[in-house]
Amino acid sequence: MGRRRAWGEHVNPAAPLVVERHYHDALSEPRRPWWVAALALVTFAGLVVVVSVLLSFAALEIDLLLGLSTLDDVAGGVIAITPTVFLANNLVLAALIPISMLLQWAFFGVRPRWMYSVTGTWRWHLVRRSALFIVPIFLLYTGGGLALAAVSLIEQPPNFATIALLVMIVLTTPLQAAGEEFGFRGFLTRTVGSWSARPGVSFALGTTAASIVFALVHLAADPWLIAYYLVFAVAMSLIVRATGGLEIAVLIHAINNVLLLGPAVVLSSLEESFDRGVGSAGPLALVPMAVIAIITLIVLRWAPRQLDVRATRAHEAVQPVDDQAEGDEHEHDRS
Repeated sequence: MGRRRAWGEHVNPAAPLVVERHYHDALSEPRRPWWVAALALVTFAGLVVVVSVLLSFAALEIDLLLGLSTLDDVAGGVIAITPTVFLANNLVLAALIPISMLLQWAFFGVRPRWMYSVTGTWRWHLVRRSALFIVPIFLLYTGGGLALAAVSLIEQPPNFATIALLVMIVLTTPLQAAGEEFGFRGFLTRTVGSWSARPGVSFALGTTAASIVFALVHLAADPWLIAYYLVFAVAMSLIVRATGGLEIAVLIHAINNVLLLGPAVVLSSLEESFDRGVGSAGPLALVPMAVIAIITLIVLRWAPRQLDVRATRAHEAVQPVDDQAEGDEHEHDRS
């Protein structure tokens, strides 16, 4: 994995250029000061807040100009999920992709492309192969809703807002889902995990922290929904660990969101689908938990037969300043 010198590290030019890393502990380095990861996390949170505020205000301004919202609504905290607001939300989450990749490079010296996978590439062949069994499972799971939505569209032509939302779901929700995977299973899991050089501990730390934050940011008050988000997050982390990359997790997340949000727009409203208050899900949340668990078990059994590479040749060796100086002195003597 190509990388430049990160904060708190000193490259030893005489040392071996690479060591193997699994995806989740690709940023682990015992000699790196603890505050590097801490500062990276604070910067990540700060950038997300800035992007969110800017895009949200822009969306509200556009809705005010178009007459889709009023100043009284905004002042009262009543924010309808219009196509503009929905697009802004998706773009905020999609922005986690460049934010995660660039912060990984800035703080840890690991070039952006190594956020994709242990090979430093986006493995489309994995996406295609896994889609052969993941897509049919989701179609079985969401088939009833899709059929009802299709019938509704035939019987009653949709209005402009519904069409706009459907287009945005198809075009931008995959990017939103990818952004969450890059941000949570990529950057957060790796950054928190970098505080331990032991792969098992690194994975446990990163997965626990990222999964809790993932559940919290969805602002669910229903205990069943909170459990669902935790199950989903842990399952995606297990898949990323088993496959050595984000590709299949992004595929699952994108299909899940598109196939659930599409029918929701046609049959009810996005406000109802985003209702996460107490009692909004209940024991019915066990159904999507079971679907995600089944897919995860299949991927965990299927992945080892498909992948030869589990670890990345990731990092230039690092050593303390004194050792580096000594290495430079020996190099000078040889010359």
